[in-house]
Amino acid sequence: MQDFAGAFVEFNIEFSEGASGLLPAGTVFSKNLSFNGDAAWTIRCYPRGGAPGHTAAGDGEHLAVQLVNLGSSRKASRLLFEAIALDRDNNKAAVPSPASLRFTCRCDLDYPNNGCQVTLPRVFRTSDLAAHCVVNGYVTVLCGLAVLQHNPIPIPPSRYALDLRNLEVRNRYGDPDVSFAMGDNKLVPVHRKVLAARSPVFKAEFDGSMAESTMPVLRPPHEFQPSTFLAVLLYIYADRLPRKEEVVNGVPMVELLRDLLAAADWYAMDRLKLVCAKKLWEDVSVETVSKNLYYADRYNCRELRNACIHFMAAAENMRQVAVTDEYVWLAQNYPCLIEVLRSRIMAENI
Repeated sequence: MQDFAGAFVEFNIEFSEGASGLLPAGTVFSKNLSFNGDAAWTIRCYPRGGAPGHTAAGDGEHLAVQLVNLGSSRKASRLLFEAIALDRDNNKAAVPSPASLRFTCRCDLDYPNNGCQVTLPRVFRTSDLAAHCVVNGYVTVLCGLAVLQHNPIPIPPSRYALDLRNLEVRNRYGDPDVSFAMGDNKLVPVHRKVLAARSPVFKAEFDGSMAESTMPVLRPPHEFQPSTFLAVLLYIYADRLPRKEEVVNGVPMVELLRDLLAAADWYAMDRLKLVCAKKLWEDVSVETVSKNLYYADRYNCRELRNACIHFMAAAENMRQVAVTDEYVWLAQNYPCLIEVLRSRIMAENI
């Protein structure tokens, strides 16, 4: 399946219909562009060219664009770029008619690594922009990016509305009827019927004859960190993962996602497990793939396990993976997974 994410930013560039009023070559305007809430890109617009390293093209005749990757590298991805310059009406009315789309530039590129940049030195001719796109002394250029990435971990549709169709939020749930005591003895009040609706494990605990069905205060019967259990509750109540700024105690997101995958397996929340696996795969790297493989294998996430093995079996990746601390840890503690990986590599090289 293909994952898609994209967004546009707008540049309003002071321009003149006469050459004397044009900005000098090398003038740059920058804007950040985010996907899914993360500031991942900077788009630099050079109205008359002159981008660093491309001064030969910066002769003032072309608008240039530079794309800078501020986020993580993405394997097997393509980057789609589009620039649109808004045209103006040819009449000289005091109030211009609505703009129409006249000039466009589209291309697809290999996804650059983190910190790398791509320069497109000849997006539009400045003479065309000056002649057809100036409105009240400005040219409007829209620049958009979209990322296409193959993701081998499909996520089924959310059951949130179906699970809670007979329940309502907060006051209509009624008052909380049980609390969980966290590691610091802080009590987190919840509703038995909400947790039971979202997890078959909670349902068995609260709807049956188990002691948990009547006790007013419970302690989670596992050793997950409080940040992990709170993330489980967030998914149960809001059907989403925590944002970076919501993670307690400064736990790195990759560690939280791994522990949350394990908790999803504990509570038999299969969709949450796949949501975590998908996020882990989106940010996979040679440094993180080994422990991702361990968690996927131990907590029964076949999709992530297969994806990690496929990633590690690629010769260009394996050479880098083999010298990481996480791979050494995996080889020392779970040699059986190393044997599975070696068998896969040998099978692919036959």
